[in-house]
Amino acid sequence: MISCAPRGAKWRNRLGAHGYDPGLIGCTRHELARRRKAALKEFERNGAATTLHTSCGSMRSRRTELAHRGARYHIINKPNVNFINVTLNHNMSPLRSAAPDTRPVWEEVGITIRQECSMKNWKAYLLASAAVGCCAAAEPANAQLVFGGGATFPAPVYRQLMDCHSVQVDGNPSGPTWPTSFLAAYPISPKCANAGGDSSGLNMQILYSPVGSGAGKRALIAYDASSAATGLGVPSASNNVPFVSSFQPTYGYPNLQFIGSDDIWNETDAANYAAGPAKAIGGNAIQMPALAGAVVIAFNGKDGAGTTLNIANAVPAGATADKTTFGYPGAYSGLNLTRKAVCGIFTGHITAWNDPELTKANNNTVLGTGQITVEHRSDGSGTNFLFTNALYRQCQGISGPINTTDALSATPSVRSWEFRFSDHANTACPDVFFRASNTIDWPDFTGTATNGCGVTLTPPSGSKFVGANGNGGMKSAIESTNGAIGYSTTDYSQPVLSTGMKVANVQSQYDVDNATGAFQWPSPTRILNTMAAANPIFPDANARANPLNWSSQGQVPNPGTPNSYPIAGFTWIDMYQCYNASRSGGGTLSNFENYLGFHYYDSHAAAIINSAGFATIPNAWRDQIAPMLTGGPSQLGTAGDPSVPGCTSKSGA
Repeated sequence: MISCAPRGAKWRNRLGAHGYDPGLIGCTRHELARRRKAALKEFERNGAATTLHTSCGSMRSRRTELAHRGARYHIINKPNVNFINVTLNHNMSPLRSAAPDTRPVWEEVGITIRQECSMKNWKAYLLASAAVGCCAAAEPANAQLVFGGGATFPAPVYRQLMDCHSVQVDGNPSGPTWPTSFLAAYPISPKCANAGGDSSGLNMQILYSPVGSGAGKRALIAYDASSAATGLGVPSASNNVPFVSSFQPTYGYPNLQFIGSDDIWNETDAANYAAGPAKAIGGNAIQMPALAGAVVIAFNGKDGAGTTLNIANAVPAGATADKTTFGYPGAYSGLNLTRKAVCGIFTGHITAWNDPELTKANNNTVLGTGQITVEHRSDGSGTNFLFTNALYRQCQGISGPINTTDALSATPSVRSWEFRFSDHANTACPDVFFRASNTIDWPDFTGTATNGCGVTLTPPSGSKFVGANGNGGMKSAIESTNGAIGYSTTDYSQPVLSTGMKVANVQSQYDVDNATGAFQWPSPTRILNTMAAANPIFPDANARANPLNWSSQGQVPNPGTPNSYPIAGFTWIDMYQCYNASRSGGGTLSNFENYLGFHYYDSHAAAIINSAGFATIPNAWRDQIAPMLTGGPSQLGTAGDPSVPGCTSKSGA
């Protein structure tokens, strides 16, 4: 048993000379019962010497007593504290001792609470399928801060998760405002265990700037959290997620610990990281999936002439059931788009709302008339990566007329509807790469109508493409433009929101291959079905430590499994390996570890994720994270720590 000084005199009085360990977070009632039963069997075999791994604490105070064979198991759960006091009655002899034993036996569950946390204990804690333990120094007068930024795709749900776990980001209501207006605090999610947030009680705060995946990766590679174009940069004017606070009233940030990205870590990122300054500061780059999310096809609800779309199909019964299950205030829609319709719209060949392909899927009823305006992301966007990754795979072999006028003619022509807009970040000019990217050469790209090699882009006749910055910008553009359709995320649209743009139902590869006639809607269940089709295989610690192996195995651009929403993917946490012990009173690493435990293992975190329309990552992926962070070339540590080889010569993030 590894002990430590409890935090505060009240704990010393309660526990005396005994140390204590944090609670196991997020176990289901069934899992809790299973662990207790297993521990009791182990106790019968080994007696008083047994270390009991039995309970999974919640973030609420709770006291439970179990009686078994004359032994009293006293389980006390407090915020950040979980211990079991086992006292054997005098008339009971442990199997390995001939004498009665009344000594208290304390449960060893993982991280010891002290100024510096034991990574070895954290490894045991996580590998026991528990949680990242609570680990903190004594509370300072000011909050201990962790800084991140990047993807807008998960930004609202990240804010809800981080405010539930840590001190709420208030947007700095006393001023100054940034950039020009005050962004109010996000309401604490009703799924949070504490109505006021800060359920960890660690007096820490996580600041996250939603600047887009491309900017996030740029900042991580350069170790630059500034507002400059070389660093995180500035969130778009349409952003409504607060990223400054009373504790950090100015922007950019003084340092950086992690970023969010929907765009996978690629070979170019790896080469730039190895050649740049960040590796000497933060050690190896680490990537792990944070959430699974859908890219939704969102539409205005009116045709190009401003008339409400004549949607003849009912909302799928399963979608209505999911709305009830997850408690969404808005509604799903009855707009069904075939695989061919999706490809035709986003390649610019379905140009009006009376196109025959749209009519066919609308119970043979014309939806409307007038121009279809395709809204797309103009910034470096992981949402763009996920969406174009799906289009590149799913539109292979698809063909149709040049445009809607051609489709309605007596003799329609046939053209390829494969997605052939190139990667704007091209390095092989004059050739271009046709691949998924966070910046794509849409026909109107940045208003220059040229691709990354300077070649003029010619949009299909009759098509209209318009760019918008950020998911917030996409929402504003789609909702304000008659006939608009585009792509965004679940937490910017109905049914997660009570009003605003609705989302279409689309066909999966399984539906196409088996002619099911079914259409899939974006819900946590269907997103999880999609991502469960990929199972990570890492033969050793070196393979697990390589972000590129996570990237190559973590994509499902065209799922072939039933009941799977076909435009989905992981959004990732990219982070450093080594952390500076002088920041936040030495609590940066331990605080961020604590948040990760909440994020991956706490049932309230899972409920918050689902309430935003996202899914938790499959267990097969989650179970690879603990061994990656606690051993091998990617082991987390404090800069200069000789016990962590990757951090001995690093200055720390």
